[in-house]
Amino acid sequence: MTRYRFLVAAAAAAVLVAVTSSRPALRTTPLGQNDVTITLSNPAYHPRLAVPDFLVADDDKAELGGAATAIADVLWNDLDFEREFYLIGRKVSARVPLAPADALPADRWTALGADAVIVGTLVRTGNDMAVEIRAISVKGDDAGHQFFGVRYSHCKPDDVRPCAHQIADDFHKQVRGLDGVARTKLAFVSDRDGGRLAGRPGRVASKEIYWSDYDGANETRFTSNGSINMSPAWSPDNRHLAYVSWMNGPPDIFVADLRKPGRKPDRPGDGNVSVQDWSPAWSPDGKHIAFASTRSGNLDVWVADADGDHAMNLTNNPASDGAPTWSPDGTQIAFTSDRGGENELYIMSASGTGLTKLVAQQVDRPAWSSLGFIAFTVGTGPGHDIAIWDFNNPGVKVLTDGVGTNEDPAIAPNGRHIAFDTTRWGRHQIAIIDRAGGGLRQITTTGNNQFPSWGPMPKE
Repeated sequence: MTRYRFLVAAAAAAVLVAVTSSRPALRTTPLGQNDVTITLSNPAYHPRLAVPDFLVADDDKAELGGAATAIADVLWNDLDFEREFYLIGRKVSARVPLAPADALPADRWTALGADAVIVGTLVRTGNDMAVEIRAISVKGDDAGHQFFGVRYSHCKPDDVRPCAHQIADDFHKQVRGLDGVARTKLAFVSDRDGGRLAGRPGRVASKEIYWSDYDGANETRFTSNGSINMSPAWSPDNRHLAYVSWMNGPPDIFVADLRKPGRKPDRPGDGNVSVQDWSPAWSPDGKHIAFASTRSGNLDVWVADADGDHAMNLTNNPASDGAPTWSPDGTQIAFTSDRGGENELYIMSASGTGLTKLVAQQVDRPAWSSLGFIAFTVGTGPGHDIAIWDFNNPGVKVLTDGVGTNEDPAIAPNGRHIAFDTTRWGRHQIAIIDRAGGGLRQITTTGNNQFPSWGPMPKE
């Protein structure tokens, strides 16, 4: 019996950079008692927040002044991204003199429309710094009262982004009761540094895998094998990255252990070059990978252990079945199939039973959200758009409105945002929208960038 395995690898001829930093974990300490909470009679109202530059002692301004501005900039952007608050512009906030939490000029802030002000203070602690955060109400009977107060230790003055990201996620969790994504990462495919592929006619560029912070900062090259790499997929524990590569010939699925850089891939057990494996998708528990494969002679949806063992054909149909994605609870798999004539969306149990057609129109690359919808690429005349099927309000809703070609949706771990590939700015770039189609942000700017994959929340 022919036996196939995924190629467990760091990546052949690759440059690997660990996702997690070696810096000590940030330590948090409550600052006083929060004596007021934000309560909203109208849930649609977004409190108006100001995030001025952080305070620095006079003796530390030369060293920490830049960090005070930078961390406030990043925090403002992170809070603005989730669209749970109305953020007063940073230039507008600069009209009010900086002041500690117990001396805020409430009238000045309310004149700018603020409901509350986030006051940050940087304190030198050896080679690191601590960041003290207090959110103070400046409006009505609650003026002067604190509703968020935390001290963050082990922040790096020359790298404030991790600290700002954690503050933002903590703030969203405590104040709004939701998970933010400021500490997550995006993986994607890019030809920005690609050279001509060896043995290929014309000027076909190699495509490598990169990752960045969720907002596009800190772009880092992952693979460097001079081949075509695509379809990155993060494991739920943030320790592995599965992807498809032509580095050994036909497309194979590789599983990179991000904790063990430099290890070369194992070769396939039988040297079979006729099989093509595509579109890896991790189960929510990280124990299995669903994928599309030609192992049965045509393209079917398969599932295997995370190392490639115990592979099982789930669809076993003469049609072309592919692009699997798991339901958040791991009990179902959505996929595309042309068994009805065009490439439509189906769901089935994780064991391959209970097949149901969900969307009877041309779709591709579904992604299942924890908030009860599936995003996918849908054909809209001459181009493609991002659309969703909401189980609570069945029907196809197009989110991107026909501007450019929009493909390859990836869902944020909190289910609230969708990353995708778009040509609306000319070349293929990664962008993000919210689940309603608003809040458009461009993430990449260099080269052609495709196949985004949104990483999980980091483990505490």
